[in-house]
Amino acid sequence: MDTKIGIGSSNQTVSEKAGKEAAELALENGNIDKADFALIFSGGKHNPHEFLKGVNQVLPNVPKAGGSSFGIITDEFIGYDGFEVGVTVFSSDKIRFQCFAEGGLNEDEFKVGDVLGQKISEAVTADSRGLFVFYDSSKQQNPPMLNFATPLFAALEKHLPKELVLAGGGFLADMMLSSCYQYLNNQVYSQNAIGILMSGDFSMDVAILHGCQPCSDYVTITKTNGPVVLEIDNMPALDVVDELLGPNHGIAVKDFAMNLTLGVNRGDKFGEFKEHDYANRLTLAVDEPNKALVMFEPDLTSGTEVQLMRRSLDSNYVSSVINNLKEKSNKPSFAFYINCGGRAMPFSGVGFEDATEVQNALEGIPLAGFYSGVEVAKVGDKLQALDWTGVLCIFSDL
Repeated sequence: MDTKIGIGSSNQTVSEKAGKEAAELALENGNIDKADFALIFSGGKHNPHEFLKGVNQVLPNVPKAGGSSFGIITDEFIGYDGFEVGVTVFSSDKIRFQCFAEGGLNEDEFKVGDVLGQKISEAVTADSRGLFVFYDSSKQQNPPMLNFATPLFAALEKHLPKELVLAGGGFLADMMLSSCYQYLNNQVYSQNAIGILMSGDFSMDVAILHGCQPCSDYVTITKTNGPVVLEIDNMPALDVVDELLGPNHGIAVKDFAMNLTLGVNRGDKFGEFKEHDYANRLTLAVDEPNKALVMFEPDLTSGTEVQLMRRSLDSNYVSSVINNLKEKSNKPSFAFYINCGGRAMPFSGVGFEDATEVQNALEGIPLAGFYSGVEVAKVGDKLQALDWTGVLCIFSDL
């Protein structure tokens, strides 16, 4: 039996109807009678239990996994108003799916990663090819706090074989850090991390779409408190950023949030710029009284060298990265895109819809994906939490 993949979406405002419609379309679009596995995602305005109820009317005994999303991407649809849902079904004797979960993420991210990694490592076989790991980005809404990907994936990574290809993301219901949810089979969870191990006769290749380039010399972070960058080069962080942006930059301090990006070069410090060597950090909020930047992750510690990054206004970088990835792939059969919510055009600060460029560059390869809070992939040989990036996975038959 050949691998069949069907993708469906809906923006119905009634959660049960949205789940049912997307699942029905997925089966229809994939010409699938019986699905073996389903990836399911729902926007933050939906009731997760009602959405799952709708999906189960169509896929009652099908193993499934997924969660909350800021928006949905397919090869024919892009939406991020909060009512979008997406369902992808697989029917294949070439790919096996195994799901794992661990709760208590809001209490100890490192412990969750450690336990989840142990569970996955015990199931890895010689033909295990790829792994998706998803987790709640939001720890709590009031006051706003995030679950950090850095300790979660640092603990997870030590249990995994180096050759296993991994991509992941943090679920984000909306920009207000409302509660997130995960779906695993017929249950709804929160403050959870899930792993989807994929094994069989296929390959999975991953590329990171950054769209950022350095626009400053290196500066050194000299004082932090968790995810808060207090000082750069022994001066208040906001003062240094103001100087780096240059005179008359016209950007209000409050607009640094979700726009200002700092890059860490994991490659040759003084070599030719290579986008894939950079791990970028996005500013979540600004602490004006302390002249500090609040970042999405706590890994910009004292002594870290960073550069101010500017976002590319030219969309050509998207097709360039994707064409290189397609050349690596043997017979591309499916693409999955984990895209930062900040890259959606209303928030990106650039004049094009990133996901539309991805759709066009894939040239008919079936595409599913969701908008995330944080993205994860390997930079060099290390798993790295990423901000303002897109992580694209292409599956190919062997």
